[in-house]
Amino acid sequence: MHYHETSQATKWQLSSQNELNSLRERANRRAREWLAQGSGQTDDGGGDEAQQQQVPSIPLEVFGFAATRGDRSSLTTAGSEDVPVVTDESSPSYGPTHNALKQPFLNPTDECLLLSFYASKIPNMIGPRATLPRCVRAPKVAATACLLFKRFYLSNSVMMFDPKCMSVAAAFLASKVEDCMLDVRYLELATKEMNAPVGMDEILQAEVQLLKGCDFDLLMFHPYKTVLACTEDLRVYLKSDRGRCLVEIDDGGGENPNKHFVDRQVVGEDLRPMHNAAMEICDDVIVSDIPLMYGPGEIGMAALMVANDYVCDEPIMSPDNEQETGLSKHTKIDLIGYIRSRFQDSTNELQVKIDANAIESVVSRVTILSSIIRELKEGKHGCGNHNVDMESLKGVHKKLKKCRAWGQDSSGSKKKKKKRKADE
Repeated sequence: MHYHETSQATKWQLSSQNELNSLRERANRRAREWLAQGSGQTDDGGGDEAQQQQVPSIPLEVFGFAATRGDRSSLTTAGSEDVPVVTDESSPSYGPTHNALKQPFLNPTDECLLLSFYASKIPNMIGPRATLPRCVRAPKVAATACLLFKRFYLSNSVMMFDPKCMSVAAAFLASKVEDCMLDVRYLELATKEMNAPVGMDEILQAEVQLLKGCDFDLLMFHPYKTVLACTEDLRVYLKSDRGRCLVEIDDGGGENPNKHFVDRQVVGEDLRPMHNAAMEICDDVIVSDIPLMYGPGEIGMAALMVANDYVCDEPIMSPDNEQETGLSKHTKIDLIGYIRSRFQDSTNELQVKIDANAIESVVSRVTILSSIIRELKEGKHGCGNHNVDMESLKGVHKKLKKCRAWGQDSSGSKKKKKKRKADE
C-alpha cells in the first residue's frame, strides 16, 4: 500500500491551515453550546441558582472526526490556504460566549495555546527524552502519541475533555499501537515525576474516549523513517555521476576556507551532522500542527533541507571547545536538485511512472514547508517547545477552570479536604 492510499493521507491530512482552524472552531462552538445548554444560560445571568453551577446534566459525548468533519470543500476556499479563519466573538453568529455565571468560555485561540502546551509535554512522558527511564521508547512512539492527541481535538474541545488526561492516554495508547507496550502504572508514576499526577483510572477512561474521538483509526506514519531513508539514499546517490554535481565538501581549511573544497566522494560520516540535525527538527515538528497538513515524506525532506542549512552555518569549535575558529566545515547538498534529478526518469525502481509536474509540485510544497519549519523555533504553528507565553497560558488555565465540564467534583472534594485540614 502506498502512502497516498492510507487513511492518514485520504482522511486525516488536512488541506490547509484554514481547514484546521475551521475544524477547531466547530469543536469549540459545540462545546460552548453544550455548556450553555447544560448550565441553563439565560440573558439575565441565571439568578441565585446559577451560583451552584456544577457539571451539566446532559451526558458528555465524544465526537468522532468523520461524523463531524462535514463537507471538506466548505472548510477551505481556493486561493486562501494561508489565511486563517477565526470567527470574531462579537459576531452574532459566534454563539454563546459566557455561562450562567457570566464566566467566559474559551475561544479557539485559547484552546490552541493549551493544545500546544500539552502536546509539548508528551515526549517527556514517553519517548527518547522521557523523564522516567522505564518510559523511554523509540521516537515514533512519542510521534504517534502527539498525533493521536492532536487528532482527538479536531472534533472535541478541551472544555469537554481534560487535555492532561488525554495526553497521558495518548502516550499509553501509542505504546500499544507501536508495539512497545508500557505498564500504565509507569505512566502514572511519570506524571507524578512531572508534578502533574494523573490516576490510572483516569488514564484508562480517557483512552476509551480517545479511541472513539479518533474513529478507532490507529494507522500512522512519521518523518523519522523518511530522514533515515533519504540519508541512506543520498550516501549512495551522491557517489554516482549524476549526484556528484549536487554536493560540495568543505574541510574548513586553507587561507580562504569558504573556497577550500575537497574533491572526494561522500561518505556516511559526511551526512551524519545533517541526519542528526534533521532528527532533532522532527522532534519539534511532531508536537506542532504540521503533521496534520503535510505527509511524512514531505516533512522528512523539508527537515533535511533545513538541517543542511543549519549545519552549513555552524562554525567549527577550537580543539578545546572554548571558542569558535570562524571556519566552516560542512557538506553542502543541493536537495532540491536531488529531488529533481533522482526522479527525472519516467519510471522509478517500483515501475511507477513519474510525472514531471508532480515532481515540481513536491518541490514547491517542500520549499514552503521548509520555511514553515524554520519558524518553529519562534513558537509558531502550534509548536510548544519554544517561546511559550506562560502568562497567557496561566490566564487560559484560569478561564478553563471556570467553564470546563470535567473535574468539577474532584476540585470540590479537594477544597473540602483543605478546609477540614485548616479547621483541625
